[in-house]
Amino acid sequence: MDKNEVIRIYKLANLDLSNQDIDIISDKYNKILDFIDHIFDVDCEDVKMTEMLDNHKAVLREDIEGKSLDRQDALKNAKDTEYGYFRLNWKL
Repeated sequence: MDKNEVIRIYKLANLDLSNQDIDIISDKYNKILDFIDHIFDVDCEDVKMTEMLDNHKAVLREDIEGKSLDRQDALKNAKDTEYGYFRLNWKL
């Protein structure tokens, strides 16, 4: 992943990024992507698929209805809105 792609991702997420961090983050992304490529190279042809869902004890909280955030409050810090919703610039 090159530096321009890192900058584009951070702009889409409305995150600040210093110039010195661009190289570090780009390097970290590339290490992760290389690791993922390595996983795809592992031969799993004769490996039997397993699932271990019977051991799982899900603890769920009670669903309690509450007051929603006012739309104006939710949008007050948004850079761009349209028709009462967040608007994103996908062409960054």
